[in-house]
Formats: sequence, C-alpha cells, structure tokens
Amino acid sequence: MHDAGERFRPFEHEGMYALFAEIRQTVPVFYAPEIDYWVVTRREDVIAVLRDHERFSAAVATQAVVPWPPEMLQYMVDQGFTNESVQVACDPPRHTRIRSHVQGFLNPKKLQSFEAEVRALVQGYIAAMKGQESIDLVDALTYELPARTAFLLLGVKDIDPRRIKKWTELRVKLMHGHPTREEQMAAADDLLDFWRFSCDLVEQRKVNPGDDYPSWLLASRAGDDSRLTENEIKSLTFALLLAAHETTSNASANVLLELMRRPDDWNALVNDPSLIPNAVEEGLRYVSSVVAWRRVAKEDFELGGEHFPKGTKLLLSLASASRDESTYENGDIFDIRRKNARSHVAFGNGIHFCMGAPIARMQIRMMIEELTSAFPDMALITDEAIEIAGVLTFRGPTRLPVRLIP
Repeated sequence: MHDAGERFRPFEHEGMYALFAEIRQTVPVFYAPEIDYWVVTRREDVIAVLRDHERFSAAVATQAVVPWPPEMLQYMVDQGFTNESVQVACDPPRHTRIRSHVQGFLNPKKLQSFEAEVRALVQGYIAAMKGQESIDLVDALTYELPARTAFLLLGVKDIDPRRIKKWTELRVKLMHGHPTREEQMAAADDLLDFWRFSCDLVEQRKVNPGDDYPSWLLASRAGDDSRLTENEIKSLTFALLLAAHETTSNASANVLLELMRRPDDWNALVNDPSLIPNAVEEGLRYVSSVVAWRRVAKEDFELGGEHFPKGTKLLLSLASASRDESTYENGDIFDIRRKNARSHVAFGNGIHFCMGAPIARMQIRMMIEELTSAFPDMALITDEAIEIAGVLTFRGPTRLPVRLIP
C-alpha cells in the first residue's frame, strides 16, 4: 500500500493505467500523500461509494485541490462572485430539489431534439477540413465542437467558442490542478469575467426567454426561491458552461486517438458504421476523459478490507474501475466489439450520474460517422509526439495530428 502511494502521480497520467493494472487486485485502496486522499481502484468499490450518498458526501467533488489564497477569495466576494455548489458537489435534499428542475431540460428526449443541429455543426467542421492533406483533429474539430453544442443548450449565438474554452480550462486548473499562488491570483479577474458572462446570460433570459436551459430554469423557478433561487440558476448556468463541453472535448479526442492507433479498427468502422456506437462506449471505457472523482466520508466505514474514520477523503479512480478484470475480460485491451463496454463508469453512477451523457455520446458518435465517411483513409501522423495533458480529474490529448489524404 505504501509503495502504491509513493508511485502514484495524481497530476501526471503517463503510466497511470499500467500502475492500476499492477496493483488493483492486491491494493484496492491506498493513500496518496501528495493530495491527502485515499485512492479507490476496484469497480465494485467505486460504484458502492458513488451509490451511497447517505455515507459519502459529494461536497469535495469540485473543491480546489490547492486552496485559494484568502485574499483571492475576499477579492472574488468583493467583486460579486457568488457561485454556489450545485448538482455535482452537493447532497440531498438540496441535490434532489435542484435536479428535479434541471432534468426537465437535461433529459434524453430533450437532448435528442438537438440531433439535427449537432449533426449540422459536425458536418460544418468536416467540410472545413476538406482539401487539406494533414490536420490537427483537436484544433480542427474536438476542441470547439462540444462548446458550440453547449451554446445550443444555452441559446447562445455569435460567441467565440475559444473564449469560453479558455475560461473553462482556467476553472478546471483552479479546481483540479496544482497552480502556484501567483497563477491563482492572476486568474481571479478572468474567473470573474466568466461568472459575469453566466450571470448576464440569465439576466437576458429574464427579459427575453427562449427555448433554452436558463429560460427553462427561470420558468421552473416561477419566482419561488423555495424551488430555485436566481443565484442557483446562475450557478447552474456557470456549471453547464464547463460541464457540457470540457469532458466531451477530451473524450472525443481520446477515442479518436485510440482508433487512429489501430488502423484495422478504423477500417472496420469505415466498412461497417453499425459498429460505431459500441466503439464509442469502448472508447469511453478504455480512455475516459474523467479519470477520477471525489467523495468524503460522513461516518466511519470499511472499504477494501480496511477501516476508515469519518472525514476520510476518497479519490475514486474511474479509469481503474473501467478496466477492472473482475468485470472486463482483458480490460487493458481496446476492443470495439466488446459486449459489455457500455457498463463503464465514465459518466459516474448513482444520483450524480451525468445528465449530459446522451448528448456527449451523440457528439462522439457523429464525429466518427462523419470522419469515416469523409476521410476513410485518415491515418495518424506517427512521427509527431502526442502529449496527454491532464489534472487530477480530467485527461486528453492536446494535439491529434492526422493525414486526411494518404
């Protein structure tokens, strides 16, 4: 257990899967001194904690790994930063109340209604790629597209997706990374701009409502703070502007990278597009963009044969759980025909299961469908290094160089 804790590098993803494969059966839970969390590696234990909201709180899910300096916190408050923990980082009964309103819009039927618009977005990006010999798929497709899809949900037009992406990357680093004090202080004004953008959007919908997420929440609130407060709606909008695309950008790039590394699999999808939906699930299982999530114990508990006190902080390794040999035969092998690929935990489990999962799956599926149709001979440029960047929670390639024309 001590050896596992010393070897685990929470902010570096190189070698992560190999380490978990080596220790998962013998060290199901171990202490990571760098972050003061106990890491949970087995699928059974990860799911048990995610489903047990009575004993394990989500309050630490988005807590800054490196606490913000007091002067930064005070400055943010003085400038009107009133963001609250909603959905992923709160517990019942508040979570139940808020989710009951959110799911009126973020449900499979409503999200499916955006299919034609998402397809048009994907086709637009693919069209812009045609005529080029080689391209970076991250820059050309996976980086912007999920943000543009999030804008559909929010009813936003004429906003530079890269502006939003820079804001969300900053927020992810502040919550899940290990920034220096100087980086934290320098980020305060940009984070405030991001918050004000979200608040302004809600204020606009109060005057001119539409068929979009903040308008739905305001209507569901019906002027009653006991249902939803205006600040909760602003916080939910602020949260969606990150959650609706950051993970999907990484997830789509992760899946495409694995397919590019395996030309036989790519050709199989070109020849039989019916394999694509399961290939998406296998990609989410094999290289989830969300590699870990966090919980804190509300009471004493036992896990993996060890006893732990109330207040213990847990890092649930979704990456390890989705390759656990007890569920996935040859779990460290990528298999687009795997029968139980969809049983992964890339979208979490329990009451906090990701409500955006249907539209995330839709986008990744459509990207592969359109790419295999437009560029059947697309191939990875193998002589260029591919960096997998990440923080405690998320991972994905920063570049994905491919040849569109052989």
